[in-house]
Amino acid sequence: MPVTLLALQVFLILLPGFSAAYFVQALATRRSQSDFERVVEVLVFSFFIYVCFVPLNQGNLPFRIKHDPSGQIEETVLWEPRQLLVLALVTAVFSLLAITYVRHDGNRIFRAIGLTERTTRNSIWNDILEHEAIDNQPIQVELGDGRNVLGVLLYYSDVSEEGSLYLTQAAWVDSQGATVPIPGPGFC
Repeated sequence: MPVTLLALQVFLILLPGFSAAYFVQALATRRSQSDFERVVEVLVFSFFIYVCFVPLNQGNLPFRIKHDPSGQIEETVLWEPRQLLVLALVTAVFSLLAITYVRHDGNRIFRAIGLTERTTRNSIWNDILEHEAIDNQPIQVELGDGRNVLGVLLYYSDVSEEGSLYLTQAAWVDSQGATVPIPGPGFC
C-alpha cells in the first residue's frame, strides 16, 4: 500500500476527532491547550466517536480501499456515502454533548462523588461569572485601582488575564455603599 494512501486513511479516521475538537474549541470556553494536548484530544475524540459509530454501522468505515489483485491498477479510496452520513451525525452529536459537558460544568458529577475538585471551566473567573451573573442580577466588581462598580453583566472575556467586563445599568459604588449612576448604555 502506498505511503500516501496510508496517510490518507489515517487522516480520514482522525477527521471526525479534528472536527469535534474544532467545534468544542470554537463554542466552549476552555483553558488554552498546548499542541500536544490538542493532538491527544483529537485522538481521544476520534476513539469515542468510532466507539459509537462502528456498532451503529455494522463495523463499516465511511470509506474502503479498492484493491486490484492483478496489481495493474493503483489502490484507490472509495467513499461510502451512507456510512459517511452516519459518521457525520455521530460526530455532530458527540460535539454537541462535549460542548454541553464543558458549558454546564459536567465535572460537577465527578466532584459530587469525590473523584475531582476541578471544574470544566478555565478559571474561577468563569465559574463566578457563570453562576453569579445570571438573570440580570447586578454584580459588584472591584477594579484594579480600588474603585467599585455595580451593574448587570452583559459580556465578559473568556480569559481571566484579560479581565474585561461590559456592564449595563452601571453605577459607581462609594465607600459608604452609595451608588452614582454612570451615564450611557454601559460600562467597559
